[in-house]
Amino acid sequence: MNIILPNENNNENAPLLPDGKPKLRFEVKMRRDPSKGIQKAVFIDGELLDWEVDAQSLMEAMKMGPTYYRAVQRDIERHYVESVSEFIGRRVTADDIKEAIKTGWI
Repeated sequence: MNIILPNENNNENAPLLPDGKPKLRFEVKMRRDPSKGIQKAVFIDGELLDWEVDAQSLMEAMKMGPTYYRAVQRDIERHYVESVSEFIGRRVTADDIKEAIKTGWI
């Protein structure tokens, strides 16, 4: 059973987007999943972003060589950015996500 904490983030003091709306809290935390053990998870505004990389497919890509592996990494990044964008309801970039990891806001 996954435990998702209720939204305890107060966005009243959140930095603002250019359109004046508050940014959402972005947190990378460790969580326990009974079927997978302890793993990193992304929470946006207190909600779990249910997204993961298929580690076995990534290992297969590594075996096929660096060119193929880099292509798979780019595909994973593109899919992740699309997933985050869909989750929060607005378009973000990979750089937006990198900044959010540092600042805690997206």
